[in-house]
Amino acid sequence: MKRILILLMIFMLGLSVNAKGAKRDFSSVINESGIDKNSIAVSIKDLNTGKPVYQLNEKILMHPASVQKLLTLVPAVEALGDDYEFSTTIYKRGEDAFLIKLGADPYLSTSDLKKLVNNMTLETKKVYIDDSILEKKDWGEGWQWDDDLNVLMPRFNSYNLDKNLLKITVMPSKKGEAATIINPSKYPLVFFNHVVTGDKNSVKVSRDNSVSSNTLLLEGTVNKPVTIYIPTNNLKRYFDIKLAGAMADKKIYLKQNFITDKLQASDEEVFSVTHSISGAVNDILKNSNNMVSETVSKLAGGKMYEDKGTDINGIKVFNAYCEKNGLDSSKIRITDASGVSKNNLINADFVTEFLVKNKENKVLENLPAPGEGTLTHRMLPIKENLKAKTGSHSDSSSLAGFLTTKNGNKYAFCIIINDTTSTISDMKTLEDYLIREAYLRL
Repeated sequence: MKRILILLMIFMLGLSVNAKGAKRDFSSVINESGIDKNSIAVSIKDLNTGKPVYQLNEKILMHPASVQKLLTLVPAVEALGDDYEFSTTIYKRGEDAFLIKLGADPYLSTSDLKKLVNNMTLETKKVYIDDSILEKKDWGEGWQWDDDLNVLMPRFNSYNLDKNLLKITVMPSKKGEAATIINPSKYPLVFFNHVVTGDKNSVKVSRDNSVSSNTLLLEGTVNKPVTIYIPTNNLKRYFDIKLAGAMADKKIYLKQNFITDKLQASDEEVFSVTHSISGAVNDILKNSNNMVSETVSKLAGGKMYEDKGTDINGIKVFNAYCEKNGLDSSKIRITDASGVSKNNLINADFVTEFLVKNKENKVLENLPAPGEGTLTHRMLPIKENLKAKTGSHSDSSSLAGFLTTKNGNKYAFCIIINDTTSTISDMKTLEDYLIREAYLRL
């Protein structure tokens, strides 16, 4: 750990050192990190020629974490088109009915639902929902069931709404007395409230699915209001509650539940709420949004194969793109779009080959630079020279992208570290220092 901290300080100071004076090579940097060399994969290639300039375990299959997003996003955007829009549309059916065709829009909000409802009439007797755009499956293969309260891994499907997160607030009362829990969503949740008003904010949330998926245990203390986000565990139910609420605000009440049905040729389009794919590209690359990444991939699969959007179709889009561009994807394994699943296995060599092939791809122009997104606090001294996607998950950390060195040379690089004995912080510090060495020496 001490060595890692020293390397971090040297990163900030060393950029003023002439490259010829940097005597360390990549191997010595790795050795001094204290991280097991066998858990580290590195591939650095000349961006113009594609020739490797440094490699370590580059063919070893490893869990890539969110670096995988840059691999799956490029094919998905090509399949959807640069001008693609997520669209949720309301249609009129006959004299007294409407149909809402869902677009699995990851940015659809309750206020958007109200805009759709504003096009309904007081005579409305039936409302149909076409949810056929995506499969019913709402989590990725290999996602860890005990992460179901992780706000970075919410469920996702055709009923995406309000980022698929419930917002609750824990309010302090008198010191020593129970805090108050406020749930404005109207989504049915049962709270076991063990939060006491105290001297600091420290609230832990847990859910025991063996009792009820809607039962939450809150423990700890609060001394000022705390906002907590909980992943929605039944997206359709939440959507139905919010849609019914928007209709009630307009004094529209139905005698029956919403009916699932497909759009018919005779239905007349009335109004659409749309959001651009460009916002999703930024969200995926800069903020590493898992839900948006998975949704975009499935939608691409549905469009390309004129079928329901599924994870399998999304993977087929990726494999077809690789085949068309001369990339051999037969020796890697992709099971989701976001890199969350531990079943994903990719090597660093494949990532750099992909980057070299896509060095002029407009999608990758949205990769964050230091000071942006997940690179907000990293490698700031070289922010004009670096564009990269980060990744971290459990015992995995990764970094891949494009680097322009101090000498003006351009490289594609990928670093993947899978080490159960090191912290994510230590792994990321090593990544930063390897990039510093590449910046100075190459």
